[in-house]
Amino acid sequence: MFLDLHRHLEGSHSPAALARVAQRFDVRTPLFFDAATGAFRSPDALAAALTLEGPSDDASRFYRCITLARQAYVSVEAIGALAEAAFEEAAAETDGFELRVSLFSMTRALLENQGRAVRDLAPVTFAEAFARPVLLAVLAARDAVARATRKPMVVRLGLSRTFESEPHYRAMADVAVEHAADLVGLDVLGIVPPPDPEPLPRGLLAILERLRRHLPDLTIHAGEFDGHASVDRTLALSPRGIGHGVHALESPATLERLAESGVTLEVCPTSNHLLIPTALARLQRLHGAEPMVALQRAHVHCVLGSDDPTPMGTSFTQELARARAIGVDLPRLEADMLRRWEQMTGARLGPA
Repeated sequence: MFLDLHRHLEGSHSPAALARVAQRFDVRTPLFFDAATGAFRSPDALAAALTLEGPSDDASRFYRCITLARQAYVSVEAIGALAEAAFEEAAAETDGFELRVSLFSMTRALLENQGRAVRDLAPVTFAEAFARPVLLAVLAARDAVARATRKPMVVRLGLSRTFESEPHYRAMADVAVEHAADLVGLDVLGIVPPPDPEPLPRGLLAILERLRRHLPDLTIHAGEFDGHASVDRTLALSPRGIGHGVHALESPATLERLAESGVTLEVCPTSNHLLIPTALARLQRLHGAEPMVALQRAHVHCVLGSDDPTPMGTSFTQELARARAIGVDLPRLEADMLRRWEQMTGARLGPA
């Protein structure tokens, strides 16, 4: 039984789903609508605009793809339609999955598409009038698809390191507490400009401390755009999972800490190939193997993720095939996936 355990909603809006939503909600931005011909753009045309052309150490190319897709967030209803399509498409290619929802950035995009700004709204208004309806739309989409497919699927709340407004984050956290029973945990994500691309702002740490009383399962993106020290710093917070974490391969001591702690690394091969090609090549030379293979050899628990399928031009099916091709121990991978699912949910799933 193979589960996609690192997948983001904002990167899971397929060109086909975006094309449908653009027409349904009459989204006439240049991305979705060709004014010269008076026609909405096809899924193929959207794919060309929203998929990375190849590897690059410039992460801004990736974020541009995500930002463009957010132009479809013109209403809560549109977000709900996109979410439902994302859950359906993930269910079609996996035995089960976790989808991460960056509630602040999704709500901010909704406001911007309506000509508003986050800072123009009182934090409570932002949370109650906008963030809560967005979250409820995503959860309703999850529930509808889970009923229809009978596949296991959970939602994790993502909090960004960009941390644009602490008062608005705090108000959003209040909403998350109320809906904790519908969420599986927390994720810290995002990068900022150097010198520390993977910081943990003090205000964000305070919010995490509060939220973990209600949502104890914490994952943190680390060791992706920064070195093994980022992983070491993250381990001090006792997460249950680390997103990517491949730079741990720089340090035998870090690998030993990961193995001893039982923390799971969420490895996304295509994402790493596209976003950190220089670092990836160096790590492969150092270990003579792809990161997931090297991590398994170091006795580190690993799961597999598609990360952001649309900009990466991938799918979980392709990620699994890639893992098989590079020599990943698939029975061990499956065992780690089932272990992690039980850790997150308390539910035991059997092998397929």
